[in-house]
Amino acid sequence: MRCLLAAAFLLSICTFSWAQENVVNKQEWIAHMQKALPPAFCEEKQYFRQCFKVTQQECLDTTAAVTRQCINKKENDIPEVLVQPRDGSHWGGIVGECAGDAYEKKLLDRRIDSDRCNDVKNWI
Repeated sequence: MRCLLAAAFLLSICTFSWAQENVVNKQEWIAHMQKALPPAFCEEKQYFRQCFKVTQQECLDTTAAVTRQCINKKENDIPEVLVQPRDGSHWGGIVGECAGDAYEKKLLDRRIDSDRCNDVKNWI
């Protein structure tokens, strides 16, 4: 649940910065996700930094790795052309949730067990 809420926050990066409907090819969208998702996950006030004992670089490295894994897992399902922002939001949510879950599993031994980190309302 925490990862789903954090992924919802990240949807804004998944649609690029286009306010109007636009199209982008799959490889361009994937390249953007691989570049944009790790810094968004690892902003200092985000769950993935606040609730794990990691440095900024450790967070970035881990998020980059799990993002690649999740994109590889879903790449055949992602359409060749994505209509933005609709498709970017949809697929960004799928990749973001996958990456958030994988990040949490990979760093479970570094997760901070606190009231703040255990209360999902703090991450909306």
